[in-house]
Amino acid sequence: MTKKRIIQLSIVVILAVLATYLTINNHSGTIKKELRDFAVEDTASVDKIFLVDKQNNSILLERKDSYWALNNDYIARQDLVNILLKTLHRMRVNKPVAKAAQQNIIKSLAAKSVKVEIYQNGELSKVMYVGGPTQDSYGTYMILENSSTPFIMEIPGFRGYLSPRFSTFEIEWKTQNVFNIKLRDIKKVTVENGKDNKKSFTVTHNNNHYELFDYKGNKVERFDTIKVKKFLLAFRKKNFNKYIEDVPEKWQDSIKHSSPMYIVTVEKTNDTKQWIKAFNKPGWGRVDFFGEELKTDPDNFFLLMDKGDFVYAQYYSFDPILKTIDDFKPNKK
Repeated sequence: MTKKRIIQLSIVVILAVLATYLTINNHSGTIKKELRDFAVEDTASVDKIFLVDKQNNSILLERKDSYWALNNDYIARQDLVNILLKTLHRMRVNKPVAKAAQQNIIKSLAAKSVKVEIYQNGELSKVMYVGGPTQDSYGTYMILENSSTPFIMEIPGFRGYLSPRFSTFEIEWKTQNVFNIKLRDIKKVTVENGKDNKKSFTVTHNNNHYELFDYKGNKVERFDTIKVKKFLLAFRKKNFNKYIEDVPEKWQDSIKHSSPMYIVTVEKTNDTKQWIKAFNKPGWGRVDFFGEELKTDPDNFFLLMDKGDFVYAQYYSFDPILKTIDDFKPNKK
């Protein structure tokens, strides 16, 4: 290769690098930083996030000592909160919306977007509006409050749009947790058996001292304390399967007002209570090994929680707490 050819190639490379730099600079560098300052650098200082859409569906997430609260009444799904915080930290400006399209995008954001308020150390630090995806679905339209310039946002290395991470539907944010109670926080548990009341019982706990009472409230003198302790330990983590969305409201109301299989009530040491009601779920076409139709589902049941949530749960997970008094009889020697 001649010296002249080398010089020509070098010039081409330099011009290409310069053009790339100017393009990037034109996309973001010439826009004032405060008009494209979307990312949250220090997510550890974020203590509240408020999301609201144009239909007034809203989500309030607040950081507590060991969890995030949802709309003051529930515990939020930690995995989704983590995804949202990572999104706020990692998202970057791809480029501003082309001037010819800006007015249309601004109108679109005004009609359909999610307002996002970020609070850090108790102070409102950032407000943005999150819109829909770009035509190729690899970017998301966003604009900061008091700005007239919408941007296409992305997460480097992620192929997709970010709108679903800013959901305003409460049901998507609710934790699937039913019970999450440590043994030291349990004062008393009562299990009412809907099929046979004589199998109902109450267990009390005080500093690793256990007492068992039958359905009449009579104290049981001989029982297996290890089985009772194991029963109480099972309240440490119990999650349901999913929300019931495939059963009409009329049927749901009918089920809720029918006789439950079990009612489980937990009284905590702070004198608060939690309860659940478990109901049979029909077999709905399921058959057994011999091809006979099952009257009830052997794997899943309906669960009503004290806050009104109606969900599907699995026997596999809840059998350790759906006990009868007979389950605590001492082993015969």
